[in-house]
Amino acid sequence: MIDTHCHLDVHDDPIGLAGDFEARQNDCVAVTALPSHYRLAIPHLKRFSKVHAALGLHPLRVNEGQKEVNDFILYAEDCNFIGEVGLDFSREGYKTKKNQIEVLLRIIDTFKNGKFVSIHSRGAAYELIDILDQHMVKPVCFHYFTDGLNVASVAVKAGHYFSFNHRMLNGVHKGLLDIIPQNRVLVESDAPFLSQSPISDLKKIYSMIAEYWNLSLFETINLIAQNFINCRTVG
Repeated sequence: MIDTHCHLDVHDDPIGLAGDFEARQNDCVAVTALPSHYRLAIPHLKRFSKVHAALGLHPLRVNEGQKEVNDFILYAEDCNFIGEVGLDFSREGYKTKKNQIEVLLRIIDTFKNGKFVSIHSRGAAYELIDILDQHMVKPVCFHYFTDGLNVASVAVKAGHYFSFNHRMLNGVHKGLLDIIPQNRVLVESDAPFLSQSPISDLKKIYSMIAEYWNLSLFETINLIAQNFINCRTVG
C-alpha cells in the first residue's frame, strides 16, 4: 500500500514510523513544508528505500518560504518527489494570495521531468489548474481536494490525479469517486493531522475504496500501485 501524503517530520516518532513503513513494504511520500525541512529530513530518511522525502514549500508558509525559493530550485534538481506545494485561498491563506502566486510561478518549472507532485489547492483549484496548464505541468496529484465536483471534473480533463484520505471518504467528498476515473485515484493519510496511525488507516482507506468500486482489496492495491507509478510529470 502507498501513502502519498504523510507529514512524517512532525510525527511524534518519525524514524520509528519510517521504519514501520519500511518493514511492511509500504511506500510513503514524506512531504515537507519548507526546503529547510526537506534538507533536514534527507540524512535521516536516506536509509529507507520505501520512504521518499518530498521537497515542499507550503502555501501557508509562504512568508518563510519566499526566503528559501533559491534553495527549492537547487534541491529540485536531484529530487524525484515534490510536496507539499500549491496555493491556499481560504480565509486562512487569502491574505498572502499574491505572494503565494509569485512563489509558485518561480518554482513551478522544477515540477517537470518525471516527478511525483502533491498539490495543496484549498479554495484555489481553478487557478492552480490554469497555472499548471500554462506551464505544461502534468499530471500532478491533488491532495485532500475539497473544491467541489465541477472543479474536479476540470482537473480530471486536464489529466491530474487525486489522493483520498479517510475524512474525504467519510464525508461529502466521497462523491468524487463517481467522477474520478479509477486510474487517477491515490491514497493518503495526511498524518499526523488526520491520523495518528497512518499505516493501519491505509488499509481502512483501501478497503473503503475497494468496496465502493466493487473490487477485491488485492485488485485495488494493485490498481493504485500502478496509478502511483503513472502519476509522474512529463516535459
